[in-house]
Amino acid sequence: MQKIDMIIGVRPDFIRAAALLTAFSSYEDTLDVRVIHTGQHYDPELSQDLLEQLELTPIHAFLSVEGGEGARQLALLIIAYEAQIKLDPPDLVLIIGNSNSALAGTLVAARQGIPVAHVDAGIRSYAPVQLEEQNDMLIDRLAGIHFTSNEESMINLIREGFDNKTIIEVGNIRSDAVFMNLGFAEDSDILDRSGLQAGAYLLVTLHHEHILQETDYLVALFGMFEALSERLVILVVLHPKTLIRLEDIPELMLESTANLQLVSSRNYHDMLKLQKNAALVITDSQGIQEESTILGIQCLTMGDQTNRPITLSKGTNTSTGFDVEHLRARIIGIMEGDSKEAYPIQGWDGKVGQRIVKYISDFC
Repeated sequence: MQKIDMIIGVRPDFIRAAALLTAFSSYEDTLDVRVIHTGQHYDPELSQDLLEQLELTPIHAFLSVEGGEGARQLALLIIAYEAQIKLDPPDLVLIIGNSNSALAGTLVAARQGIPVAHVDAGIRSYAPVQLEEQNDMLIDRLAGIHFTSNEESMINLIREGFDNKTIIEVGNIRSDAVFMNLGFAEDSDILDRSGLQAGAYLLVTLHHEHILQETDYLVALFGMFEALSERLVILVVLHPKTLIRLEDIPELMLESTANLQLVSSRNYHDMLKLQKNAALVITDSQGIQEESTILGIQCLTMGDQTNRPITLSKGTNTSTGFDVEHLRARIIGIMEGDSKEAYPIQGWDGKVGQRIVKYISDFC
């Protein structure tokens, strides 16, 4: 039996890994998939609660790398996984996404001569400010199998000189997660708990560093939300690190009101329910850009970069840059019916895990 280590560490990993594990269940006689949780996300709302909801069990090894940032965090992750892999080496390491956990797992596997497969390979905005993109490019260089979510990602890799024999366009594993969890999301009572009416509120999320470092933008953004809340209901979901950053800005006096609610991170089923029933989603999250397109919900992306450009060209997503007035105008336009038409994206069909697992089974 071939042993496969699936590295997870952050919320997007958990969501996609759960979908992949469902697909792997058909091959349990030949493939032994071991979930390696690094501990990078250790906040209960972002880790344990989500793991239980997604039934992402059993965890083969929990590396307990909690805290730390930047190079220190990466070093701790490398040390922890290197110790694990020397005790019980796999035949293949499956990397999902572009977190520090993903990069650390790739580096350790490559140094040990163990093949690496990268899910969501070739994702690019070609904006070096994004640390996640730096991770992506390093992971792709060390991986021997590149599973891409769309044609744009495949073209990126070919342009960068990768052998097209290593590139397999399978589609977006996020679609599997959405379709698998929609039924559970419908059972969520998050709208009632939040006092929201379907189709009558804006959903906002933000957590990326390239947004959080723009202090003037954040001040103007929340000022605009406060003004808009006189006529619209707005729900702002705040990542723990986002809340810490906002509390450090003296110009911001954040208080929840009936029409401008500021809440902590929600679990996956609650977030799907909130997205599906929102009039509009405003975000900097790549995953939510994808999910809003899958769900057919209008999306505005803050900032001037996204590494999910297909959601702009074929999906419901529009980039608004750092111009708050432009963002406000687009919000008003969408609420008055000026919505963006989306087109089907090949492979975003909820069967991506099956294609990935079939390839891995043949490879192993």
